[in-house]
Amino acid sequence: MSATAPQPTETQAAKKHHPWGWIGMCVVLVLIAGGLAIWALGLNGDLNDQKDQTAHAQQQAAQANQQVTDISNQVDELGQSISAAGDNAQQTLDDAKTKLTSLIAQIKDAIEKNSSAAADSGG
Repeated sequence: MSATAPQPTETQAAKKHHPWGWIGMCVVLVLIAGGLAIWALGLNGDLNDQKDQTAHAQQQAAQANQQVTDISNQVDELGQSISAAGDNAQQTLDDAKTKLTSLIAQIKDAIEKNSSAAADSGG
């Protein structure tokens, strides 16, 4: 009782053959695409962090620049005050010198008058 099984024809064999090669390649491509997507998301996060740090550094630089400007303005005002004080001191010294010169002249006149008066009364 040996019955021979009918041999499948080529078309029947092709119909039963699964395309495992294509399925495997699609799975690999999906895994690669997923990996690239995860990598891109990580890079985007790093880029956002770097942008935040850059913005923070720029803000700090702007604050430091404002502080330098404020200090520079204060130094300029102080220099002007010192210059004005120096000018006032010079004016005061000039006024004192003028008054002193006037006093010296008055004293000399008084001495001469006293000397003349003493010479006139004694002679």
